[in-house]
Amino acid sequence: MRRVLVASVLVLSACGPGDAVLEEWEDEVELAEGPLLGANGQDAAERSCHVVLREVTRGATNCLSTGCWWTFTGFVDVSLQAVAEGGKAQVLFRNLDATTWTKVSTTKVSGAPAGFARYRFRLTKGTVKDGMSAAAYSRAKVELAPYLLTTTGARLFDHNRLPGDFDTYALNQAGGWKVAADASVCAPPPPVKAWIDFLAGWQTQAHGALVAGQTFTLRYALERLPDCRGTHNGYPAWDVTASVRFLPSGELVEGSARGFNSPSGVPNDSYAVSAPLDVKIPAGTTALEVWFKNFTGAGSSCVAWDSNLGNNYRFAVEPRPFAPVQWVGNAGSSFTRACSRENGVPDPIALTSYLHQRACTFVEVDVYTPGLTDGAATKPEALWAQAVTTLDGQERPVSWLTFVSRVGNDYRFHYELPRAELYHGPRWSTFTYRLRFSTDGVTWQDEPTRTVTRDSSFCNPAWGDCG
Repeated sequence: MRRVLVASVLVLSACGPGDAVLEEWEDEVELAEGPLLGANGQDAAERSCHVVLREVTRGATNCLSTGCWWTFTGFVDVSLQAVAEGGKAQVLFRNLDATTWTKVSTTKVSGAPAGFARYRFRLTKGTVKDGMSAAAYSRAKVELAPYLLTTTGARLFDHNRLPGDFDTYALNQAGGWKVAADASVCAPPPPVKAWIDFLAGWQTQAHGALVAGQTFTLRYALERLPDCRGTHNGYPAWDVTASVRFLPSGELVEGSARGFNSPSGVPNDSYAVSAPLDVKIPAGTTALEVWFKNFTGAGSSCVAWDSNLGNNYRFAVEPRPFAPVQWVGNAGSSFTRACSRENGVPDPIALTSYLHQRACTFVEVDVYTPGLTDGAATKPEALWAQAVTTLDGQERPVSWLTFVSRVGNDYRFHYELPRAELYHGPRWSTFTYRLRFSTDGVTWQDEPTRTVTRDSSFCNPAWGDCG
């Protein structure tokens, strides 16, 4: 392929009236093969929002010694997962009369939505010539084909708003010489709030980092304070309030942690449920304290506290979000009676009666996030560490991994196959699991999906036939 460096030499006198003078820049362009979807095994349509053209607008006219061309500026977003895997944004274009495609470089810029990196490209030559006739403008067109170049050389072409595999974006008169932004296309997932669970049995679990300026959710198990349950005329006259004090400001917020899920709409103690409480953390907060008060009215003075024996529950607050997870690997496992971790994970593996009754069945992986896993303090709760599973193709609720320890600059997490659930649940054939990690609940680094098959010896008699 031939490489061409186009230096923009701007001649104002040659430009049309009202055209602004562009700053001089050099765009590296290169003649390239057009999209060959399905033909060479390297090109494919991408519809999973790993690369998406956001918008293209027309700019000023770029005048060279050979004539004046309309310029266009566009933005392509690439998922952070694709970026972490080494993917690069590139763009092919050609005008209606061109017989070949041209590849143009991109520059990383700010402004991407959560979960994406943004890249800008500029078309400065070979687009639409200035000064053509009205008839020529009506038929003129610039085709665009943004794509993600992977480390294997495969090209994944953006088809997130193009229905046909061979469709391309078009800049033409009918479309106003632009590709308009569409917020509904590949919209980033809504931000996932960190939360703290105060569970029955006096257990506390935190998921996600608490960050100044962001919101988190408190969830409280009412079984922790079961005593003060007064009524008035048969209706509940009690509450459990959550108090959150921010440090160092001392600012205090309170709200009810109790609700009622009454089918008739009339409150009743038998339908009392935990009510999640969303709390906004003020800027400048470095830590927060939490406690709960259970009290009743209706002539009763019953009061009970859940306050860590008067010390309050204390949680650190980060000044800013942590960086995305950068690396997941070094997988190990044990599927033997010795229960000692060995490098690697067998895949697929058959779950036998022996593995169910006599052996360990766990997988462990290491995770690296700069500024977190290599930081001075150990904060595993700041990582969302989950297992995404399916049973005979049906998705199951995600489960949380167990933190093991710091290993060098990484955190190690442990996943135990749910043998009891698989034994006492319905008869099954294939179970899959994928371990994933995130610092914001939006952008994930995933381990490969692995498969577990059921050996005929792994059989619950309640299933009947276990062949």
